[in-house]
Formats: sequence, structure tokens, C-alpha cells
Amino acid sequence: MSARTQSFSSLFDVLPANIFSVLCGKNARRAWALLHRLATQYFGLDCDPPYPDGYLHGDITKEIERFLLDNGWESDEDDSGKSTPLNVMANMLLGRLVETGWLVEDRIGGRDFISMRPTISRLFDTLDQFATGGPSAIGGSIQMVFAMVKETKANPRRNAEGFEAAAKHCVNLISSLNGTAFRVRDLMADISRETEVHVFVRRFFVEQISEIYVRDFKDLRTENHPLRHRMEIIELVNEITRDDPLRTELLQGYREMHGNHADVEALIERDVERFHRLLNIERFLARMDRIIETVYQRTNATLAYRLKATDRIEAVIADSIAAVKQADERGIPIESVLLSPSPIISEDALYLASARRSKPAPIATRKRVMTPAERALYRLRKIMIAHRDSSPEAIRRYLAEHFTVDQEISSADLPANSVHDVVLQVAISRIAFILSHSSSEGQGPGDLLQGIGATFKTIPGERVDTEYFNMPKFVIKKIEGGARAA
Repeated sequence: MSARTQSFSSLFDVLPANIFSVLCGKNARRAWALLHRLATQYFGLDCDPPYPDGYLHGDITKEIERFLLDNGWESDEDDSGKSTPLNVMANMLLGRLVETGWLVEDRIGGRDFISMRPTISRLFDTLDQFATGGPSAIGGSIQMVFAMVKETKANPRRNAEGFEAAAKHCVNLISSLNGTAFRVRDLMADISRETEVHVFVRRFFVEQISEIYVRDFKDLRTENHPLRHRMEIIELVNEITRDDPLRTELLQGYREMHGNHADVEALIERDVERFHRLLNIERFLARMDRIIETVYQRTNATLAYRLKATDRIEAVIADSIAAVKQADERGIPIESVLLSPSPIISEDALYLASARRSKPAPIATRKRVMTPAERALYRLRKIMIAHRDSSPEAIRRYLAEHFTVDQEISSADLPANSVHDVVLQVAISRIAFILSHSSSEGQGPGDLLQGIGATFKTIPGERVDTEYFNMPKFVIKKIEGGARAA
């Protein structure tokens, strides 16, 4: 089994397989309310059981009975229409919680004790936090991460666990921003189905504004918001994880936390990548701004339509009908014009046909003639390119112009009568240098040496000064054939 498959299937290695079955069906809300009451009053972190093994079975049963009475669920009926006794219902609910793994029942001596495993308690805390979590405060989260990173720099080995927790908190922060944007969009689609205007307004301002948005959203763009510390956090993280001795101490702390067999290098790189996600926080905030702006526009349009086009028009029509009836009963003629004098439907109300644009006449293409200045610059550029030519053909022309067959000339005496001659001096010097360092005779820079018609004899370690350059000392001899090194 791969590591990824094992990680995916490890949830039910620590949880009972049917633990979520009690939260399904028509009684799911009652089961969750009962779990919340028992977990907070009896099995919470601050609860102190009267016995080392937990609570007596009878005490938990009585608490479930009180729960049923408080919520009006003591009159449940079975399929035959008969009411189930309260004590029987309490024992059935307790047995269901024990069967699904939320609670544990142990018989010690002659008494039965009820308790909750730490793993199940952590699961409940996670679910309860998910259900009751309100708008997040980005500033507080950034301050916590910033403080933890500074503590890690002061003592990396001791604060390695806090460093890892701060990295996870950065991921949770980005996830909460991303989730908030989608919650805003989904809630708007839900409250748009409200038919009553006052219900729509109440849900929009209570649920949309107060309970979903980031608590410090209006302060995010200010200079004093803690979000400004994100670049300092990234710099501190890079310093801790890259510079010795801070990195060495952090590695030791990770080994003590995860064990010597863990790949601590990979774990640290994973946490560094989590911190670097803070660099993308602006992108998530910008997307949430766009969604919020869209929601505001839709809300304004909905309110305008419902206030002006639905409620008021019906009231105006009803008032107009009542006024016409009263005027007719009293014999008062109606002098004002109720309807528009123009027809409701007429050709004047139709849109005029758009005028067809005429196709522009094609313009003949004319050849552009260069000005004398442009022609001069063009010729000058061609001359410059020609003077920089150092191809084999240019070298052959240079040798044919200044050398005779079997004539030997030292590098110090190479002719340099023009700019092109100086360029070819450099090219010939480079060829001689390459040939002197080749592994065998005649091997060098490929096509550059083909058909030059000269031999090169270099003198290792010696250099000469020419009018323009300081170059290695060599002797070139023009021959009939290819180039080779001597």
C-alpha cells in the first residue's frame, strides 16, 4: 500500500467505522444536541469525573432524561402509536452512543461506568468548532504566527513544534479566506429565495455582514493592520531554515519531535512552503472583494425591484381602483388622464433599425522611398557589417591580399591597414590558439578552419604586442590546402 493510500484510509484506523451513523436520519439534530450537552458538561477538558473510571451509568441516563424533558422529546411514539417511557428512551439513546463508539461503557466490579476516549473528544471539539465558528480575524492569526516565528528564531530547537503549528495556521488562514468567499456566494443564492422583503433585509445584514465576513475586513487595507508583517514572517522563515546554526538547531528539534527515522529535511521544506502561501493572500482578498461587490450589486437590484416594482405598484393600483369607485359613487367626474394618451403598443415605441455602415474603399499600397539620410544610414550599416566579417572566406581573401605561397609571417607583423584587417587579426589569433590546444593536428572549431590555406606554428608561453593588441606569439604560413597546426 502506498503512503498516500495509507494516509487516506487512516481515518477509520483511529475512529470506529460507524461513528457517524448516529448523526444520520431524522433524529440527527437531536443526536448532535445530546452529544453537545454530554461532551460539554461531562466529558470536556475541564470536567472532573467523580470516579477514576468515569461516570456511573445511572448518572448519564438521568442526564439524558433531563435532556429529553428540556427539549420536549419525552412524548415520542413508536410504530404502534404508543409512547415510549422516558427511562427506556434514555437507555436506548445511551446504548446507541455506546454502540457507535462515541461513549465507552466499562463494567468494573458490580457497576457500569461511562467515559469518552481522548480521540473521540478531539473529534467532537473539531466538529463543534466547525459548526460554531464565526468570522475569522486575520490580524490575530498573523500576530500569532509572527510571534511564534520570532520565538523560533530565538531558540529553534525548543520551538520547533510551535514553528510547525504556525505553518499549519498559515494554511488554515488561507483556507478560511477561500471558504469565506464561497460561503458569501452560496448564502446570497439562499436568501434571494426569501419572498418577504423584511426577512430578506434581516438575513442579509445579520447573516451576510455580521456572521460571515472577516471580522477585521474593513481594516485589512490600513497601514497598521498586522497583515503588514507577512513579508517579515517570510524573511524570518528563510533565515531560520537556510542559515546555520539556526537551521541545524531546527533540524534537531524536528528530529526530537518526529523521531530520528523521519525525513526532517522534507518536513521543514513542507512547512516553509506553507509559510510562503502568505505571499498569495492578496489574490484571495482581491477575489473576495470581487465576490462581495457582486453580492452588493445583486442585493441592491433585488431590494430595488421588490420595493419599487412589487409592493408599491400593487398598493398604487389598489388605491387607484378605490379612488375610481368612490368618484363614481359620488358622481364626481374624473378629469385627470389615468392612461397615457399615446398607444401602449405602436410603431413609435419600436427601436429604429441601425444604419448599415458602408464598407470603406480599399487604399492602394504604395512603395515607400527612403530619404537620403535613411539611405546613407543603411549603407553605413552594411559597411559596418562587412568590416566585422570574420568568416573563412574573409580570412582567405586577407591571406591572398597580404601573403604569398610559403611566406611565413609572425603574429607581431600581421598587416593591419584597415578596420577589417584588425578584425581579422583577432580571428587569426583565435584560430592559432585553438589549434595549439587541440587534441590532434587539424582538429578545432569545425567550419572555421576548413579551406583557409595556412599553417599555424605557435610558441607556447610567449606573447607579442602589436599596434592594437597583446596576443600569443605564432607564425602563419600560407600554403595550398587546408589549415593545420604545427
